[in-house]
Amino acid sequence: MNLKLVFRIYFGIGALMTTMMLVAPAAMLEGYGMTLTDEIKLFIQFMIVAYASMLIVTWMLPAWLGDDLHKAGFAYVIIALLPVTMNIYHVATDALPASTAQFVESGVWIVFAGLFYTFSKK
Repeated sequence: MNLKLVFRIYFGIGALMTTMMLVAPAAMLEGYGMTLTDEIKLFIQFMIVAYASMLIVTWMLPAWLGDDLHKAGFAYVIIALLPVTMNIYHVATDALPASTAQFVESGVWIVFAGLFYTFSKK
């Protein structure tokens, strides 16, 4: 495994989550103890555009940076840990109940943070 592959897999997981949010937003939100409303549906569409933009950058970074791809690694450690931090905050403030979906999602992002960190070392 190398850093370019980590970026590609990260893109793939993100694309899968984006597709699921487009196709079945109610089911995804249910895993977090939330109900889909018209307002949330509209907000999700804005979030998908922002996330898809980040995914395009993620896909292109290996081509843009080439041998310097490791320079983007630490930024992606932070990016991968942002949802984990948000999940912890939401549970700690009782905004959302702790759920299996949050634990699984956080686990995936922690693994990615570790991979980005490990393979960015030069």
